Amino acid sequence: MGRSSEVEQATVYRWNIRNGTGVLTRPAGPPAWFHLSSVVEGDALALQEGDRVDAEIEDVPQGEYECRAVSVRRHIE
Repeated sequence: MGRSSEVEQATVYRWNIRNGTGVLTRPAGPPAWFHLSSVVEGDALALQEGDRVDAEIEDVPQGEYECRAVSVRRHIE
């Protein structure tokens, strides 16, 4: 898959606004780490565990995770 970064739907599994990090679960792929700086402005305070999001994920390891999100936006139906 390389360093692809396509937008996909994911679910907020963990979100800790105090340390500015979270984890997304994905229907087709390993969990992805994300940082507050990747969350679209205005969504950071509203984001909650269990929310569906549109995320741009790249296959770059981050800590214990195989990939990270470079853009996270709350999913609008």
